[in-house]
Amino acid sequence: MQVPRLHWARGRVDEVAGDARTLEWIGFDEAGEPIARVVRVQGPLHAGWRLYRAVALDSEARVVQLRPTPPDGADWLACVGGQVVGRAALPLQAVRRAEAALAPG
Repeated sequence: MQVPRLHWARGRVDEVAGDARTLEWIGFDEAGEPIARVVRVQGPLHAGWRLYRAVALDSEARVVQLRPTPPDGADWLACVGGQVVGRAALPLQAVRRAEAALAPG
């Protein structure tokens, strides 16, 4: 079975103490269309007495960051379309899970 290889590009980056940390990788098919995404899940957002588990990153809430971080350390989500197809501890593992989900069969 041939697993499709996508072209991956860095998406959102978090600037922490002058160190750029990638929060998202976007997978493009041969036509240049984004079809997969690998997203880092970040810990909960506390605002006063409230705890937010999902935070909209744009005004229309099309991009949502999931929170809190899973306890097993698998804090990278592999997504195809709008569906989570796997979790991994490292971004490359999540990339391979996204590509495997696109494999025929």
